[in-house]
Amino acid sequence: MSHTPLTFRFGPLERRGLLGPLDGPQLAVLAAAAVALVILLDLSPRPGTALAGVSLIALITGAAFAPAGGRRAIQWLPTAAGFLGRGARGRRRFRSRAPLAGHRATPSVSGDPTPVSPVLGGITVEALAHPSGTLGLIRDRSDRRISTVLACEVPALTLLDPADQERRLTQWGVLLSTLASGPVRRLQWLERTGPADGDALARWLQRERDPELGVHGSAVMESYLELISASAPVIQSHELLLTLQLDLRRVRGGPAGVRIAAIEQTERVAGVLAGGEVTVLGALGPRQVERALHTGFDPYLECQPGHGTPGVPNSRTETGRGAPPTPMALDEHWDHLRCDGALHATFWIAGWPRVEVPALFLSGLLHRAGTARAVAVTFEPVAAARSTREVEAAVTRDRADRALRQRFGQSETARHRQSQEAALRREAELAAGHGEVRFSGFITVSGRDEGELRRGCAETIQQAAAARLELRRLYGQQAEAFTFTLPLARGLR
Repeated sequence: MSHTPLTFRFGPLERRGLLGPLDGPQLAVLAAAAVALVILLDLSPRPGTALAGVSLIALITGAAFAPAGGRRAIQWLPTAAGFLGRGARGRRRFRSRAPLAGHRATPSVSGDPTPVSPVLGGITVEALAHPSGTLGLIRDRSDRRISTVLACEVPALTLLDPADQERRLTQWGVLLSTLASGPVRRLQWLERTGPADGDALARWLQRERDPELGVHGSAVMESYLELISASAPVIQSHELLLTLQLDLRRVRGGPAGVRIAAIEQTERVAGVLAGGEVTVLGALGPRQVERALHTGFDPYLECQPGHGTPGVPNSRTETGRGAPPTPMALDEHWDHLRCDGALHATFWIAGWPRVEVPALFLSGLLHRAGTARAVAVTFEPVAAARSTREVEAAVTRDRADRALRQRFGQSETARHRQSQEAALRREAELAAGHGEVRFSGFITVSGRDEGELRRGCAETIQQAAAARLELRRLYGQQAEAFTFTLPLARGLR
């Protein structure tokens, strides 16, 4: 019996307005223009005034509807205003005071919260006692969220037969479908590709070599050392992190209840992942969480001489205090962010494949990186009742829009048909008992200088296009968007 491969198709991004295709800002601009025209004609009811008023209406309407960089021109106003406002208040530039603060001679208490970067306002890293070790807890005081992070490894799925690939992917779907009714608010997987520590290979060779072989003088050892020296500049390391975010408003029992919920949910997610044959290396401790955050700010830190290599993340061990998660310097620009020794550019995955694609359609993007890069997708389970209400409203709006277009003789475009088909397919899937999630994906490309960053962005855009993804650079929002590719489960409103 032949096996039918599993394929995926994503619907178009919904762009529904308050009145047909018109959204709030467009309606506000058109209403203001109409009011201005009426006032102008009332003050000066002459043909010249009417002509000038109509021209003004046309100019304002063009600004409201004209596309510019993937958006309408009017939609750039809040972004530009926010960017200029942060610059006027000095919030696009940061310099750390850590060199002048010095170090404490007494070891810090494991339970003390650790402040993080200023771009992560309200975030602290705390230690949560566990019978088998210490669990790192990321607390967001601004909206009452806590998160834990699991370090994972996934075997090469491309080497497995399609049935095994689908079985493991199904386990991920089972995990998402079981989270809508519990305290878990979001899940985020984060895949990082960065330069590997070239000295790590030499240390491994020193540790694993036959003691009878000298470091030098042996043809075998000389060959190994030459190979390591030649491959060090192109070696890439891959890191997979899974962030589990809990909503404290769904947890009962005070601090003790929070502790129990964090541990239980982390263990449960780890167990489901293990059932899908994902190797869970362990939960990150507080110092490892700090290191994970700081590596995001500067992915080239790990390959600097003498920096060392962190231990395997595990809830049973602590690696000691790592590098502080706050960068020494940060500068936000319109199209990139500079943090310490790295430049970053963050893209939003604005469009997912709208045609049938295989299960591993992202493999080329994730495995073929010529530069440091982070790919993050955040999922938020949606309650069944809310999904039903939303899809019924979407189907009703589609029918009303279709009737309105027919009434005025407007043609129906392929995008309209795709949107209607996606809503009907979504309704059928919900009726069949499937769960629903909201999700959003982001990619941060890093480089040591502007040239490397530019080449990395071009390579990423090309690979994303091959995977049928549409990327949109988040101009004017680089500082906030960068945090979406840190292990914080951010990126959804």
